[in-house]
Amino acid sequence: MPLSYITHKGKEILYVDLTESKSEARSLELLEETKDAYLAASEKLLVLVNTEGAFVNPVVSNKMKEYGKMYFKDRAEKRAFVGISGLKKLIFSAYTKITGGNVRVFDDLESAKEFLVS
Repeated sequence: MPLSYITHKGKEILYVDLTESKSEARSLELLEETKDAYLAASEKLLVLVNTEGAFVNPVVSNKMKEYGKMYFKDRAEKRAFVGISGLKKLIFSAYTKITGGNVRVFDDLESAKEFLVS
């Protein structure tokens, strides 16, 4: 399931699993679902995004930046990303400059979860 809530040390984390987004259409669809989850939340979120193997191109990147600025930035307490390497590092750098906020990159899911609940 691409979007779900997980509990770590008693805190709820929105887990966004992008590992199966292998096309532009699927990536854009998951961005819409993520936006909807942010908008449905009644309080600021802790968010864990797994981007390992996710499809990214300029269209997806631009939509990520747009949504990051409009929806994700102000509705998240903390955001942690896993699977950022290569071209994704450049995109992520631009993304964080636009969206700001408490965002970090981790090598594994456990470290990311620990950051979110700390």
